[in-house]
Amino acid sequence: MSEAPPRKRTGGRTREEAIGGALVATSSLLFATVVVFARFALRAGLPVTSILAVRYAIGASMLAPTLAATRRPLLPVAGERAGLGVLGVCLYAVESALFFSALEHGTAAAVTLLFFTYPMFVTLASWILRQGRPARLTMLSLVCAVLGAGLVAATGGGLAIRTMGVVFALASAATYAAYLIGADFVLRRTNPMTSAMWVSAGAALGLAAYTGVVRGGRLPTGWTEWWPVLGMGVATAGAFVCLMTGLQRLGAVRTSIVATTEPLAISLLAFLFLGEGVSLGTALGGVLILTGAIAATLGRRATVQEQQIP
Repeated sequence: MSEAPPRKRTGGRTREEAIGGALVATSSLLFATVVVFARFALRAGLPVTSILAVRYAIGASMLAPTLAATRRPLLPVAGERAGLGVLGVCLYAVESALFFSALEHGTAAAVTLLFFTYPMFVTLASWILRQGRPARLTMLSLVCAVLGAGLVAATGGGLAIRTMGVVFALASAATYAAYLIGADFVLRRTNPMTSAMWVSAGAALGLAAYTGVVRGGRLPTGWTEWWPVLGMGVATAGAFVCLMTGLQRLGAVRTSIVATTEPLAISLLAFLFLGEGVSLGTALGGVLILTGAIAATLGRRATVQEQQIP
């Protein structure tokens, strides 16, 4: 008995996927603008934790009306709220602080490429926790990520990225991997955009508390300091909306693959607005890292909580 031929995709389905891909690519571009805005905020002399606290507060306040307008739940599902708070305050806030601290020690392109080793950390942790034999794609992703990260770090020569920048960027990637694994464990029924709003709110509260108590931080003063931070908040909210809407049309695996366009967008914007170039070594290392990221995505189950926000 012969197998039935595979069903052809309808035009409507193909159109939905094309729209989804465009939305995810738009979210990557918006996340790239966040990094560029951050460089301007850092140049203005604002502390990293102050920048991020305001950014996430703006993002959360803009996501709340978006949830209401689209009739999505404003509150997380009962039983997942405490875990969501821990994820936002203890992991997401730390990951963001590490990433933007790395920007003080390297170019936007080099830092972002090193951050995109996070699928390697997720894959490695999943392999260790499950104690199963890694698939060939998993091994390929690990090799590519390690070689790529080493190439970016070795060819930076103190110009593209310094040693502390490498440390902060890789620590950010590892912390983000811990956030993704925690989110996959904790968040089973909460709408992704709802979780995005509360993670943003939790990160804002955690960073504000740390800044006020430990660092003696301050709010931006004057338009020179306010405009890049406002830009970061607005771009963050817009990127969340585009990402989650595209995710519903494209699926988690393909969304993660399209999201690897973010380092390319950051490199382009950094070249246009920050005057940052990309060395041959950084470019080659970036190709290896992004190849590893795609291989890691294909070699494991990508979750709907996999948000590539720095």
